[in-house]
Amino acid sequence: MGELNEKRLTPAEKQAVEQHRESLAKESGRAVGYDEALADWLEHCAVAWREARQAEFLAGQREEILRHKWLESEKAHRDLGSEAVLDWIRNHAAAWRKWYEEGHGGAGV
Repeated sequence: MGELNEKRLTPAEKQAVEQHRESLAKESGRAVGYDEALADWLEHCAVAWREARQAEFLAGQREEILRHKWLESEKAHRDLGSEAVLDWIRNHAAAWRKWYEEGHGGAGV
């Protein structure tokens, strides 16, 4: 089970599982293997973690879009509105998402 599920996890999820493993080991006072921690994380933590991570992602993305809209509107000396939003989506969204998923965005929940 571990290897199959491991391949489907994002880097941030892998980090969350590792933190969960450390927490389980500390709580139980024994060594906890990655597969055991992964199974426990998937059963007890994954849904809430992913929901929180998605909310964090969307809030961060919205902040970046609004920042871009403000900067571009200042340059143009007018409110660019949805034009600036679409510009961010076309020109910056993919790179921002990659940066975020590499673990740079937020606290990793």
